[in-house]
Amino acid sequence: MDDRQTKIREGAGLEDSRINQEFLDFLNKWSSPVLLTLAVGALVWAGLQWLERKENARIDQAFSELEAATAGGNPSPTSLTTIADDYVGVRSVPELAKLTATDLYLRAFTVGIEPGAQFDTITRQVTNPEDILTPDRRTMYLDLAEKTAKEVLAMSEGKPGKSIFAMQALTRLAAVEEGKRNFDAAAGFYARLKSLAEQEKYPTVVSFADARTANLDSLKLVGELPTNEQVPPLPGAENAFSQEQIDALLQQARDQAAQQGAVSGSDAGEAADDGAADEQPTTDTGDEPPASNDNP
Repeated sequence: MDDRQTKIREGAGLEDSRINQEFLDFLNKWSSPVLLTLAVGALVWAGLQWLERKENARIDQAFSELEAATAGGNPSPTSLTTIADDYVGVRSVPELAKLTATDLYLRAFTVGIEPGAQFDTITRQVTNPEDILTPDRRTMYLDLAEKTAKEVLAMSEGKPGKSIFAMQALTRLAAVEEGKRNFDAAAGFYARLKSLAEQEKYPTVVSFADARTANLDSLKLVGELPTNEQVPPLPGAENAFSQEQIDALLQQARDQAAQQGAVSGSDAGEAADDGAADEQPTTDTGDEPPASNDNP
């Protein structure tokens, strides 16, 4: 007899049927919860992927707007502040935007010219005289620089990975105090800068803080620049041209240059027409006798 037949047990079919029934009961009991869990997991994963794509798009847009605001060479501090407020928490965009705005405020205080002012291409003077800052407006921009730098410091100090922005904010705050001639306060900011740089292992920043602190005593000896009214005229300068006369002469020079350019263009056109007329093709009329081959 075949060995397979000897292994046949009584009731084996009933046992297999019972096992299949238990499997069916397991599926009936747990299939719905398992499928629901898998569906929820897939939905959560799809949602996370959507949020990640949206966040990446927001990051790209933030850096794109920041680059566009600073690419023109004459950025507006108001636009930079708006970008910083619109993209709070988006990487380092707020810190970069506010630091750039702080530098613009400090530059306006230093040179005494409105941010975004236009300059004459010939004289390099301000096109609009109203863009020349009064002492009160210079002080206003210095206060704005202090306010903006403190905002950067609050966003970055003690935050992981943002110590470099805190150091830059401390540098700007020290510069503000130098502009106010509060040299003791400036030394305090440089001391904080040095401490943070030593903690974060930035030796060049430590050297910078030491050098600026040592230079404060020499800054105390530098007085404020006098105004035009405070400067006495040079000998013979009483008969010098006024600013209005200088502007009138410059405008006259520009008009003459424009007229000469127009006349030169007209003369060039007439010369081109005359040259075209002179270059008419010539024909042989046969009036000249042919050359003789006889020797003299």
